[in-house]
Amino acid sequence: MQILLVEDNPLMEQVLCHFLSSQGYEVVVANDGQMALSLAHDQHCHLMLLDLMLPDADGAELLDSLRELPGYARCPAIAMSGLGEEERSRSQEAGFNDYLSKPIDLDDLLDTVRRHCNGKVERVMGITP
Repeated sequence: MQILLVEDNPLMEQVLCHFLSSQGYEVVVANDGQMALSLAHDQHCHLMLLDLMLPDADGAELLDSLRELPGYARCPAIAMSGLGEEERSRSQEAGFNDYLSKPIDLDDLLDTVRRHCNGKVERVMGITP
């Protein structure tokens, strides 16, 4: 199960990547919108975790661009933001499937990822929830 993580904060990226990898997910990391589009074009991910505020892109606009790529129109996307709960409705309007407020609680992250991946990693990797 491959996850595209788009996060420009190196510490947050490292924590999220390490945690998701420890749970059996393969994580592909981009630190800006351009890199995210390039990675998504070259490989298929099953879930996207997108920071809403990137140095070169707005998360909602990036989601629109990613959704235009083959295989990504229905790929679940989770918005992440440090701006708080007021961003939740904006992310829903933009087409995100879910929202996580920073700082991200790792248990909430895992629950959210599993909900949108339908437990596929457990079947593939033999990991129990």
